[in-house]
Amino acid sequence: MDSNSFVNRLSMQSGLPAEVISGKLECMAKVLKAYCTNLDAVAVPGFGTFTPVKNDERIVSTGAGKRMLLPPSIEVTFKSSVVLRKSLGK
Repeated sequence: MDSNSFVNRLSMQSGLPAEVISGKLECMAKVLKAYCTNLDAVAVPGFGTFTPVKNDERIVSTGAGKRMLLPPSIEVTFKSSVVLRKSLGK
């Protein structure tokens, strides 16, 4: 599912215009980015927890035998809450 179909589906289910839904999702993404940049976890009750994991710089070998230095990065993992897992399991 792409972002446009996700926004349209949320819009239909909530009764709110797609522009409002899109704005709310952008705001949520900005908040997640701000907290995860500082390596703080974000817990959304009833939904799950977004946890940032810092990856140090590393050297990788390409298929051509060249070596590349990858810069440090932050990867965000998601663990769903028990409430969400139960509701999806029904």
